[in-house]
Amino acid sequence: MKNFFKTTLYLFAFALAGVLFQISCSNSENSVPQNSNNQLNKIIYSKQVASEIQIWTCNYDGTNQTQIPIALPANLIVNNNNSQGTPRLSPDGQTVFFVALNTTTTLWSVYSCNISGNNLQEVVPPVSNANLIIGNAI
Repeated sequence: MKNFFKTTLYLFAFALAGVLFQISCSNSENSVPQNSNNQLNKIIYSKQVASEIQIWTCNYDGTNQTQIPIALPANLIVNNNNSQGTPRLSPDGQTVFFVALNTTTTLWSVYSCNISGNNLQEVVPPVSNANLIIGNAI
């Protein structure tokens, strides 16, 4: 009889440990952010229309082309001289980064704005007349 109670106690402890392990694994999966769910499935690109460079987005298949209406001051133009100045999106897809040239000072700066084109800010001020190269946002 004594062995029966020991065996029952061991089986109960083993089953309880298994249940606690399952609960702890399911909670840890929920606390890890999953980047794949946050993907916007969008492409960001620049397009020259007349003498103006514009920043646009579209779906991966080219549908739903939408211009991001960025209101730059009169002395700024978006860089499109080379692939190093192409616009980039933040990892959450909510902020656009791009290089702009100040035509008065001929200096380059990195700017950002919301995906809607609002909240324009100079992120990297000019330090010399060298070209700036934007990398990917991480």
